[in-house]
Amino acid sequence: MNIHLRSCTRDDWDIILDLRNQFYLGSFILQDRPLTKKEHYEYMEKQLTNPHFHQWMAIMDNNVVGYIRILDLEINILVVKEYQNKGVGTKMLQLLENEAKKLNIKKLRGSVRADNLNSKQLFEKNNYKLKMYWFEKELD
Repeated sequence: MNIHLRSCTRDDWDIILDLRNQFYLGSFILQDRPLTKKEHYEYMEKQLTNPHFHQWMAIMDNNVVGYIRILDLEINILVVKEYQNKGVGTKMLQLLENEAKKLNIKKLRGSVRADNLNSKQLFEKNNYKLKMYWFEKELD
C-alpha cells in the first residue's frame, strides 16, 4: 500500500471539516455536533501558531484517503469511508509515528471513545497500551 503524508494547507481545511463532521460521533471525544465552517476555520487559524499542533493529509494514488494530526501528544485519525478497514489507518499511524520522531516527540496518546471499537483495535494492534479509563457524567 503506497500511502504518504503531506503537510496540510489551508486548501485542505474544507476536506478536514467534511471528515470531522462525518465522523464526529465516533471519533472526536469533545465534538458533539457538526461544526460550522466559521467555527472550523477559526479553530484551524488559531492552531497555526500552536507549536504542539501538527497535521497531515494521507495520500494514495493522488487521492486523499485520510487526515491525521497530533495536538499536545494526542492523535486523531480520520480515514475516508471507502478506505476504512483496508489497513489505511494502520499505515497512517505508522507514518505519523515516523513524523513524530522527526519532531522529537517521545510519546503519543490515542484517546478513543468507548463505543469506537475500530479505533481501539487500531491502537492495540499497533502496540499502544491502555493507561486510563475516563468516566464522565452530565449533570442537570
